[in-house]
Amino acid sequence: MPRQGGSFTNHAGVIDFHGGSYFFYHNGALPGGGGFTRSVAVEKFSYRSDGTIPTINMTTTGAPQVGTLNPYVRQEAETIAWASGVETEPASEGGMNVGWIENGDHIKVKGVAFGAGATSFTARVASATSGGRIEVRLGSPGGTTVGTCTVGGTGGWQTWTTVTCLVSGATGIQDLYLRFAGDSGNLFNVNWWQFHQGTGATPPPPPTTPPPTAAPPTTPPPTGAGCTAAYRTVNTWGGGFQGEVTVTAGAAAISGWTVRWTLAGGQTVTQVWNGTLSTSGSTAAVTNAGHNGALPATGSTTFGFIGGGTPSTPSLTCTPA
Repeated sequence: MPRQGGSFTNHAGVIDFHGGSYFFYHNGALPGGGGFTRSVAVEKFSYRSDGTIPTINMTTTGAPQVGTLNPYVRQEAETIAWASGVETEPASEGGMNVGWIENGDHIKVKGVAFGAGATSFTARVASATSGGRIEVRLGSPGGTTVGTCTVGGTGGWQTWTTVTCLVSGATGIQDLYLRFAGDSGNLFNVNWWQFHQGTGATPPPPPTTPPPTAAPPTTPPPTGAGCTAAYRTVNTWGGGFQGEVTVTAGAAAISGWTVRWTLAGGQTVTQVWNGTLSTSGSTAAVTNAGHNGALPATGSTTFGFIGGGTPSTPSLTCTPA
């Protein structure tokens, strides 16, 4: 590689992956970059017939994408092809989250395969301020807006909740841009996101104020190593709803939990976060995820889900591990 860009070294490495060869190096191409402020870059190449590496030039486009991204499974917020203004940090729920989000910042995710079309968008968010908005755009930071999720204050930068909003017009393979908007200063953090498909009606944008806090259990926590569960409906739309369950340990710590309830009137559960779903007939059961099973005495955690059908207030049972 010739000496190019603003860096005086490139510290190169070669990786063969999925039938292709890739040359990784660093340069000073990003804003503020230079000899000691370098960033990672990658180019795809082919070996010469004699097995040697050809001369490789730095580019601004980088390597071609090896495949499309599935938006209908949970994607970590730090899945980024390009970003402006944001940083990452450890998340209390595990892994990393995107933070230091201010008005006008954005994240680009390249080559997202929406197929026939998405109907809603869900994001896991937290805010110690009044929050802001996630604008779901296609093609560029100023491209077509196909959905907008309102994020309210949650009481802390690691106090997580889930928001869902309507999406229309996201079809085919697109470059996705999540553009963030709001007042001045830091707005909110994002841990993960996911799109959803459906043939029925889809949820309207959530309210501009934070949802009410979960109602306390109707019975006090058990006196031993038990647990209780309390349900609330977060949002509703034609043909579906979003529910949240608060699990509270009793007078002794527990190492895990499972919440069960009966699905009423043809209800279904299509997605769960902060837990693992299993069903048997009309009975739904959610077991803790890896990060929220252990609860101290009287400690609590939440899990959420997207349901199909008409919402109701189920009778919940909680069993400690």
